[in-house]
This record gives sequence, C-alpha cells and structure tokens, in this order.
Amino acid sequence: MQADRVVEALRRHVFQPGEDVAKRFAEPERVTVLSTTQALYEAEPAGWRIGTAAWVDSAVRVARDSSLENFVATYGFVFSRDGGALFLNDAAAIRELGRGLGAGLDPLAYAELLAELYSGQRIDDPVVFSFAATAGFRPGWLIADVEEFLRKHPSVDPSLVSPPRASQEGGVSRIDFLSHNYYLVEFGAAIDIYRWTVTAPAGQPASWVREPVAQRLTLPPS
Repeated sequence: MQADRVVEALRRHVFQPGEDVAKRFAEPERVTVLSTTQALYEAEPAGWRIGTAAWVDSAVRVARDSSLENFVATYGFVFSRDGGALFLNDAAAIRELGRGLGAGLDPLAYAELLAELYSGQRIDDPVVFSFAATAGFRPGWLIADVEEFLRKHPSVDPSLVSPPRASQEGGVSRIDFLSHNYYLVEFGAAIDIYRWTVTAPAGQPASWVREPVAQRLTLPPS
C-alpha cells in the first residue's frame, strides 16, 4: 500500500471543501492514519479478491471516523499497476468495472465489493456511502460460504441463505449472491440479509438489483 497514493485519492474523491491533512502516521504496507480538520481516516490493505487481479497493484479500505457524526463511513480504492485509481464508492466506476465480467474478472471479487461497499440503505446515488457499526468493523459481507456464515450466526434460519452462483447465457454474465450487514441496536446488534442479481451483457457496464431477504435479525449476546 503506497500511502501517497491513498492520500491523493482521498483528497480527490472524499475530502470535503476546506478539508486537508493535519497529521499523518504511516507504517509501510500496513496502515496509514490521517488526521484532518474534520475527521480521522484509517487506511489499510483490504484483502479483497480483486487485489489478486493481474492489473491491480493494491486494494485499500479506508474508514472515516468523525466525532461530529454518529457513524463510521467506509471507502474503497483499487490502485492499478499503470498508476490509475478506482474509487469503488462511485457507482458509475464500479458499473464500468463490471464490463470485465465474462472477460476475466472473478465474479466473486465483484460481488464482494458490492456486498461491502453497497451495504447501506441507499445504493443508487452517484456516490454510495456505507456505514460500519464501529471503527475497524466492515459495513457488509459477501455470504460466500454458507456453512461458515451459519457457524458465526447460528440463530439465522438456514433456509434464508444460499451460496453465490455465477452464470453466462446469451452473452450476458450474471451473478446471484447474498450479502449481510451488521449494526448496533438499542440492546445489542442485528443483521440484514440481501439478495443480489448482477447482470452484464458482453462488453457493457454491469447493473444490479438488491432485495431484502430478512431485516433486523437480532443477534444473541456473544
């Protein structure tokens, strides 16, 4: 993870007018912490599947925590080997990324990005904001392994979940998958489960539909 590229991407895509870096703490290849006039940003290697693609140099998750707001916003960036930077919260940019479905892009890698960064209530805005329960916590997850999900959430009805499925028919790539988020409620925590359908005609941007499967499933105390 190159800290300078992260800082420049934040300036370009995330910082508010008048916001700039006040302090910066960097540990090469692990984490960068920025303190600005408005918030604290913590950037770290994301570990997303997209990071293994041949054209990708690094994938980075950034959490923005402001004492003035009662939430932590999460942003995603993919930095390419040719010097480019892809802002994953930009809906147009991630639709364009979907052109690669059926042409070498791992369907689970694409689903994983949507599951985490498009986990909030509003997913059709030009820039999509996803909110984590606390700093250092992901806002959403792809349910890639049903057994693992049920081990972590044994109170969830198994009939609600199924593994992801990718297919191609008539020149159209399709991904059907489930995701879940996690949030705090008055006396504990809860999750929502969503069903996604992603479609991408050959060489065209991807589009998606997300529908709720179950909402506000209260989790038992850990």
